[in-house]
Amino acid sequence: MKKRNITEFQILSEIVRKQPHVKQKEIAEVLGITVQGVSEHIRNLLKKDYIKSRGRGEYVLTDKGMRALKTWISEFKNYLNDVNQDIYRYKEIWPAIAYEDLKEGDEVYLFMKKGHLYASKFNKSDSTAKVVEGGKKGEDIAITDITGMIEIKKGKVIILKIPPKVKGGSQNVDYGLIKNIIDENKDAVIASMGTISYVVSKKLGINPDIRFAVHEGVVSACNRGCDVIALITGKMTEKIVKVLDKNKISYTVLDTAKNTDE
Repeated sequence: MKKRNITEFQILSEIVRKQPHVKQKEIAEVLGITVQGVSEHIRNLLKKDYIKSRGRGEYVLTDKGMRALKTWISEFKNYLNDVNQDIYRYKEIWPAIAYEDLKEGDEVYLFMKKGHLYASKFNKSDSTAKVVEGGKKGEDIAITDITGMIEIKKGKVIILKIPPKVKGGSQNVDYGLIKNIIDENKDAVIASMGTISYVVSKKLGINPDIRFAVHEGVVSACNRGCDVIALITGKMTEKIVKVLDKNKISYTVLDTAKNTDE
């Protein structure tokens, strides 16, 4: 992430906040750079067609500039999340879940399972630690002296496309198909998006783990190593597929409609 690009997107953000009356001096004070520096960046933003001038120091974002800013904000959030995880590794004491009974002083291996950090004396991995507070199997314990990298393999997503009301809704769903997929992926996180998908999940006796901010929740679960089964209503499927493609997450889409001709 180049410093110049960060500064330009900071300037775009300031223009959004203060448009159309934007004083370069105010931007310079906020960003801690010179007015000349701000002026140079603004000229570059004009060349890129990210902003346009209305004269007398009035600048507004173009559609191209707004798209670029939204993309940068998304990428910057991911960058900050990665940095935050790196910082977290430097904590002296970490919580983990005991994979079997563990006691103080045990040397353990670390691994991720269903988005949680586990410690075990027998399940070998590239990361090790020392137990400072033990516990029974399944209990939370405290570990320290972490070495190596904790491997987190991205999870995958099975998207179960639920027919919208105009195509039969919950009355036109192959419940056997959904139940079989869930039974075959018992450790998967369940997500539900859309009213009909929620109705279908309740008919199956399922309480979805993710119901709100579904796009972000599914990506976050996969990044923590969890597989996800997502019940998505109709055309909402297209939106979540775009998010998964953007985040390079593998997925399969299955249509659950019994009758696709309705």
